Amino acid sequence: MEKKLLVVLVVVGLCSTVALAFDPMGPPAAGLGKGKSSIGIEYIWNKMEIERNLTSWSDAERTPKLDPMHKIYANLGYGLADNVDVFARAGAAWADYELSANYDWELNGSFPGFVFGGGFKVTLAEEPGVKWGFLAQYSWGQLRGHADIGNGDYDGNWDMTLDELQIAFGPAWTAAQGLVIYGGPFIRTLRGYEEFSWDGDINRHAISDENWLGGYIGLQAEVAQNCAFNIEWMMTADDMAGAVGLVFRQ
Repeated sequence: MEKKLLVVLVVVGLCSTVALAFDPMGPPAAGLGKGKSSIGIEYIWNKMEIERNLTSWSDAERTPKLDPMHKIYANLGYGLADNVDVFARAGAAWADYELSANYDWELNGSFPGFVFGGGFKVTLAEEPGVKWGFLAQYSWGQLRGHADIGNGDYDGNWDMTLDELQIAFGPAWTAAQGLVIYGGPFIRTLRGYEEFSWDGDINRHAISDENWLGGYIGLQAEVAQNCAFNIEWMMTADDMAGAVGLVFRQ
């Protein structure tokens, strides 16, 4: 009965008013143990709608899309205590930027940018088969691409910087030996800027994402001794994302 209730809570958290997280999260509770370490690789695909802070006279679209955006990370983790893990990640990101105005824009993400971040996980409570935990993580990323504006009238580049903070809470339920189902609600903030440059001119605007309350669900499975694979799905009223990862523990 308790296990069924936990599954219901995760599904409710996912289907309520949600927003997209742009970095993988994994189980929200600590799982390494004191003095233990891990190394892994993570990939996330997402479709994201952002808010542009434009001048009142601009006819350009105020809610363009990064469709799709990709990130790939290397991740290092360490157990500070039996109930506290810390981690750091670094990698690359690239995206196609969809933007429209009264003239034609053709934008792509042919130049991979650098991304890095880190965070921690804390186990708050534990009972047979279930851990309840909390995680917080931050990332900084830069996206770059080519901009062909007005069918060749302007040929230049675009550059976008993003600062993101994610905080999540929820259960990690051991459904079977070597199989964990996890998820729950989270909040996030996103701030940054976009910059277009061509012929010596630079056009710069602040950007943000007003979606801040979210939910996610994931599955982690042991595929070999001290090696686990995980897959996650995240949604928002406007956005969606999927992530996969492989982690090796000491």
